[in-house]
Amino acid sequence: MEVKIKKDEEREIEFEVIGEKTLLNPLKNKLLQYNEVEFVEWRMSHPLISNPEFYLRVKKGKARDFLKKAIEELKSDFKELLDQLEE
Repeated sequence: MEVKIKKDEEREIEFEVIGEKTLLNPLKNKLLQYNEVEFVEWRMSHPLISNPEFYLRVKKGKARDFLKKAIEELKSDFKELLDQLEE
């Protein structure tokens, strides 16, 4: 998976994800749990020839920090699920 940053400002971040589509819905759903998130969405112009683009805008704070927080929480959630499946 490769990420190409298209926009990186304090309250907004937009990036293209190359080689991955399945992680974007859980990431979006996690970000929607935060009150500071004003808007989050991802889109793909064409499923066969384009890469998904992810956009996040926050009311306050740094968009990149919320993105990192959501990714860390998802990592923890998936680790917990894996641990339970291995019992």
